[in-house]
Amino acid sequence: FGWATVGGEGPYKMVTSVGWNPYFANKTKTVEPHLLHEFHQDFYGAEIRIVMTGYLRPELNFDGLESLIKAIHDDIEVSSKALDQPKHTALRKLA
Repeated sequence: FGWATVGGEGPYKMVTSVGWNPYFANKTKTVEPHLLHEFHQDFYGAEIRIVMTGYLRPELNFDGLESLIKAIHDDIEVSSKALDQPKHTALRKLA
């Protein structure tokens, strides 16, 4: 988790998945940032800069889509709270 800017706007809180996404049997490693901000328009083609300031857990495989979705929601909640801590807020300007 950490901070992201989109097209020079932000920074916004974000949580990021880095890995192979075993539930979907991906063949390539991906980096998938999820920004914790409600955007009123899409930003396809915009430059995204991310700064990762914390680590939550290793990559897991899930027995169903519901358990994957629950883990994502839990990760969002934990990350959002952690990013309010001074050691993380101090790094937001790097995004």
